[in-house]
Amino acid sequence: MSTEIIAIACDQQILRTYALPFAGSVLVRTGQEVEAGEPVAEIRMPERYQVFDVINGLKVNPKNIDRYIERLVGEPVKAGDVVAQKPGLISRLFRASQDGMVVAIRDGRITLALGEKKLQVLATFPGTVVEVIPERGAVVAVQGLLLQGVWGNGLNSSGVLIDLNSEEAPPEKGQADLDLKGKIGVLKHAADRASFLALLSRNPSGLVFGSVVPELLPELESAPVPVMVLVGFGDFATDPLSAAMLRQMEAQTVYLNANEADLAERSRPDLILPGKAQVSPGLFHEDLQLEIGRRVRLVGRPYTGSVGEIIELPDEPEMFASGLVMRAVVVRREDGLVIRVPRENVELILE
Repeated sequence: MSTEIIAIACDQQILRTYALPFAGSVLVRTGQEVEAGEPVAEIRMPERYQVFDVINGLKVNPKNIDRYIERLVGEPVKAGDVVAQKPGLISRLFRASQDGMVVAIRDGRITLALGEKKLQVLATFPGTVVEVIPERGAVVAVQGLLLQGVWGNGLNSSGVLIDLNSEEAPPEKGQADLDLKGKIGVLKHAADRASFLALLSRNPSGLVFGSVVPELLPELESAPVPVMVLVGFGDFATDPLSAAMLRQMEAQTVYLNANEADLAERSRPDLILPGKAQVSPGLFHEDLQLEIGRRVRLVGRPYTGSVGEIIELPDEPEMFASGLVMRAVVVRREDGLVIRVPRENVELILE
């Protein structure tokens, strides 16, 4: 039974697929080194569309509409070009307002695609291109430390990781030495709106919280910087392994990808510390499975944030206190307590 989620990866080959929603141009090649923020693929799209009603705009008979249209579908136009006109004592014209193309003529209406904009997919950490997806994008890999969370606000950035838990009191206004510009701050818990807004006022590049009170969700969603929650919403302790990894990342440049969690796409918010080891193309499609002896982190009350080892994987589904019937996993926690939880409530730890 494959898991949907990877919780923590210690010194692993980390991979991300960067792909366009539909066909475009791939800008990288296999083996190429890319930097964070570098375009991987792009689509050139019209900036806007303009629809002109020929019948009502030119005041013409619908039966004779073709004689008034000056351009064909697929034909490019320049700003100021006449697209349709009705000659006469009082001439009526429709001109292109920007460079573009005629994309449709239907039901007495002309549609122009005007201007141009680019939709780009950008790499979110430095790495090596190990696979090119034709017309869509690429897979980028890097060797390093990976720490995943349970919630993110969809933004990403990089900066030097700094532990804010040792601060005894909030900074006073005007204390420049406590400015967090270029830094990603880590805190065990966010308990109220005032302290969170005080953190934002210090201009961090990003924030990582062990846990957050649920009432703060609107502020987290609207924050102008990446925010990641490691364990959950409530008052939870950060598991020892995650805490140890954060200490290992401290004072180093890390990449915070506060992706919105999507189990179907196996997308999770994460924090990455790239290493120096070479990546190995062809080794990245590992089938991750729950197995006896593997370490896991638990999610869901009352065990959120606990770490333990799988000691049994029952074959038959079981009914839990929630009334749901699900396949179970038996875990021995680090404190020796043996518990049975749904398989959906465990995250693998890769070491």
